[in-house]
Amino acid sequence: MIDEFLIEKSLPSHCGSYYPILKETRLDACYEHFRAAAICEKVPSDAVTAEATEALVLPPLGNSTFNISAVTCPKGHVTHEFLACDVKSDCWSRDDDMPCATPLMPQSPLPPGYTCHNLIGQVPYTLVCDHRADCSDNSDEDFCGFLPCGSGTYPCGDSQCITRDKVCNGHDDCFSSSRADEMGCFGRRLVYYWLPDEVSFPAVMNVNKTSGKFFFWNMPEGTDGVKVCPETHVRCPNNGNCLPVYLRCNGVFDCVHHEDEAACDNITCLGLYRCRGSTVCLHPHSVCDDVPQCPLHDDEMLCDMSCPPNCVCRGLAFYCAGRFPVDEYEGLRYLDASGSGLIPSDVKGTHLLVFLRLAQCGLTSLEGLALPNLLYLDVSYNNLSSLSAARFQGVPQVRRVVLSGNVFLRLLDSGQRRHYRLAELDLSDIHVPRLNATVLTAFPGLQQLNLSGSRIQQVLDDGFQRLTELRVVDLRGCPVSHIPSVMFQGLRSLQTVYADSFRLCCPALLPADFNVHKCFAPFNEISTCDDLLGSEAYSAVTFVIALVAVIGNGSSFVFRMFVSKSKSKLGFGVFVTHLSLSDFLMGVYLVVLGVADRVYKGRYLWNDMWWRNSSVCKVAGFLSLLSSEVSTLIMCLITLDRFLVLRFPFSRKHFGLTSAHVASCVAWLAGVTLATVPLLPVTSHWRFYGHTSICLPLPVTRKDFSGREYSFGIVIVLNFVLFLFVCCGQLVIYWSVQANAMTAAATSTTRKTQDLTIARRLLAVAMSDFLCWFPIGLLGLLASRGVPVPGEVNVAVAVFVLPLNSALNPFLYTVNVLLERGRLAREERLRKLILSQLNAKS
Repeated sequence: MIDEFLIEKSLPSHCGSYYPILKETRLDACYEHFRAAAICEKVPSDAVTAEATEALVLPPLGNSTFNISAVTCPKGHVTHEFLACDVKSDCWSRDDDMPCATPLMPQSPLPPGYTCHNLIGQVPYTLVCDHRADCSDNSDEDFCGFLPCGSGTYPCGDSQCITRDKVCNGHDDCFSSSRADEMGCFGRRLVYYWLPDEVSFPAVMNVNKTSGKFFFWNMPEGTDGVKVCPETHVRCPNNGNCLPVYLRCNGVFDCVHHEDEAACDNITCLGLYRCRGSTVCLHPHSVCDDVPQCPLHDDEMLCDMSCPPNCVCRGLAFYCAGRFPVDEYEGLRYLDASGSGLIPSDVKGTHLLVFLRLAQCGLTSLEGLALPNLLYLDVSYNNLSSLSAARFQGVPQVRRVVLSGNVFLRLLDSGQRRHYRLAELDLSDIHVPRLNATVLTAFPGLQQLNLSGSRIQQVLDDGFQRLTELRVVDLRGCPVSHIPSVMFQGLRSLQTVYADSFRLCCPALLPADFNVHKCFAPFNEISTCDDLLGSEAYSAVTFVIALVAVIGNGSSFVFRMFVSKSKSKLGFGVFVTHLSLSDFLMGVYLVVLGVADRVYKGRYLWNDMWWRNSSVCKVAGFLSLLSSEVSTLIMCLITLDRFLVLRFPFSRKHFGLTSAHVASCVAWLAGVTLATVPLLPVTSHWRFYGHTSICLPLPVTRKDFSGREYSFGIVIVLNFVLFLFVCCGQLVIYWSVQANAMTAAATSTTRKTQDLTIARRLLAVAMSDFLCWFPIGLLGLLASRGVPVPGEVNVAVAVFVLPLNSALNPFLYTVNVLLERGRLAREERLRKLILSQLNAKS
């Protein structure tokens, strides 16, 4: 390839016909008079002369194919598969860490690009540690270590070694700015070109692949007798010479009027290989022809490499599902060998490896791991048993290590050994109940720590206080019960925290200048860092409803059991007595919540897990569910009893004292069974009653939890069915009584009044049931269908709606009856008074 001047003139025999020389070298005196005749002299400016009136049109591609793993880009040009998402190759685009959408994706994705440290751009792993910086901050090269140059190689001075045959070959094979391989090579680059007598101009110009010399031959004739250029060439306008395609838009004028450098901004290279970061196009015959035509020499990359069996290769990035001789691929940069059975010692010969994934390979140790340039190591889901800084002495540059899924992994004290490069450590799903974070001080440069799913229950000593560079910590999936008060104190670099508990986002636990909006944990709609019940309004309402439920139902129970002088032989009184007792338990539940709120007031952060795991919380939740279910079942029995009495007044199919007690005991047995199921050993992992601070998980939001299906089946489905039974039964009773009162002529006025009073009372019961269970059932159904339901609904249902019936039932079944009896007694006294006065007058 002629770099500077090409003189077209009949020179003396000792000079030759064509004579290229370096730009900086002065022409020999015998050639000075030929300078004016240089037809392809390179001008300093980028301006094209006025004579370049038209641009060269690249020839259509014939049946030639590329002998590389190539892909056709949307704009029509061809590039290496591993460059499909490279910005400089102008192919597809890549979004952050996600693979770009290429036709290669369905079979196997391209590996994620190497992200520059300044986060500006990504580089294909194949181009990392290739002695040429592709990142603007040089981060793809500044960490690389190379083996010393061996015999038969030439040292370029920057750790790059090239073979001796590439020295003074006319190409800059040393990529440093010194271009050491071509310095002082004027004598060897000065080449004479003899123009054979049988060649006439215009002619076809080409380069000898062995000597690098330009040579010419006559243009071939087409079928119509007109001389045409080969498909590998492009012809200069106005019957000019045929130039190789790669001389089009290469920055050097090769046509007489510079047409080969015109309109380069719009060049497309349809069907041709487009050089990376360049407008130079190559015919398939010029790719992998041992002569680098691209400025970055990417046309000669990976020409002799074959992909091993069981692997998919994207340049020097391999996806392998089985074992293969890794040491035969010394230049490998990226290897994902998940499930292949490879072990660390199998890859020790690939000193340029930057990314290594040996997930699910059955590894029990990292012995033999020695990769000086490794930055990313993924050995997840193996059988590794220990972690310490000593395990990573063979990978001094490693910055990210993934150890997730090694369930037997234990963190060991590294003593005085330190690994200063490690910045990201993934310990997710390793199952460490007790975390001693001080062992992680062996990695003083640690910035990101992922402990999600590791089931940490206790953080020992001073937490993460000694990891002064820590910026991100992920504790999701860790039911931490014991939290040191200084867990995050002193971490001035801390930026983001992920957790499952709102407690880890409490300001008292975080550094003083931490932005609490960067702490991501599920919002607790019930509790706050200070209080069990998140507001004074909740506390006040809980106190009022608890007081009404306890006093009302307690009084009703005492009255019916010990005060009432009239012992009814009917089942209604028995049912109401049992209902008072079950509703009294709901009041006890609310009293327990209110007392716990006062006990932990101002310091709930430090007692949340203790409270939710305590026996008191389990008992409170048990009483709440028991009360709810027994009350609902007894209300069904009351509805059935009233229906039989009012619909069949002369039938014997009524509840008596014994049968009413038996039916009530069955209801209690069913309630105890339903409330006990979450406490059984087979369901203990649900932590059913300890899931929330109110000790009863209600499925009225989209938030998932263990045992949600059971809670939905009982609280929503079963109770909603029982609610429909009660409502429908009460409405039937009301209509039946009203119809009988209007049509039965023989019925006394007093009896009609009593029947209508009973019907209205039952209708009030149905309305209270509707106000209680219909919202709960509706919210549960909406949540199960994925409809967004605010989290605050949970506490509203637990504090306001669920206890509503328990607070109202004493007034509906006992106080209301007492008031009615009082009214009837007053009427009876008034009647007697009137009769006595009439008798006296008579």
